[in-house]
Amino acid sequence: MTDERLKREIIILNKNLKENRFKFLGFNTNNPYLVVAQKTTKYGRIYTIKIDLTPFPHAVPPAFITDPKPLLTRSGGSMLGASHDMHTLGGENGCVRVCHYHPNEWDANVSLYKVVMKIRVWLETYEKHLETGELLSHYLQG
Repeated sequence: MTDERLKREIIILNKNLKENRFKFLGFNTNNPYLVVAQKTTKYGRIYTIKIDLTPFPHAVPPAFITDPKPLLTRSGGSMLGASHDMHTLGGENGCVRVCHYHPNEWDANVSLYKVVMKIRVWLETYEKHLETGELLSHYLQG
């Protein structure tokens, strides 16, 4: 990611995320990433999201829920595997990988804020799953 793009992403995130709960890390390494804390609406739980910036903005950046971990289904099952119904991809290091953009729908102009908001919708839907037992695909399209 260019310095200009990074500056633009920081401005957008500062403008739109409450309390600026984000941090860019690892920029002096081969594995830069963004960490964002998101608080859900109904239950007020705080989740930590890690977005791998290695392929960004040219490809969909992998995104993981790093806290709490592990995330489990309502019935206590693992969510670490890829699941169309739960909108997850193969997890890593005990962290669920959220499916937020299909590679065919990706555009290099998509902001990190939009990625965060898609994951935020996933989190709200995940909590609805915990409440009702319905699969995330019941609520999410695509």
